[in-house]
Amino acid sequence: MSSRSPKSLASLLWDVFRVGVRTLWHSGANPARPLLQRQQALSILGLPPNATPQQIKRRYRVLAKRYHPDRGGDQQQMQRIIAAYEFLTKEQSSR
Repeated sequence: MSSRSPKSLASLLWDVFRVGVRTLWHSGANPARPLLQRQQALSILGLPPNATPQQIKRRYRVLAKRYHPDRGGDQQQMQRIIAAYEFLTKEQSSR
């Protein structure tokens, strides 16, 4: 037998609420998720929130030249830059 005492109703309700919120946050149904992902991608590239597709492409090329591993750059930073650029271009094509 377990020596743990049974959970209170409030504790059980809190666990259900916590798991539900976590599930919603990580699902595609969360309306804030795409906005936060876009802000994060733009901040990785160092661009303002109203950046145009041309600005995104131009900034990607500048950062790719600077951080490409073949030119002595950081591989992890380059992977972040590529992921941000791909997210923003995919977002533009879906509009």
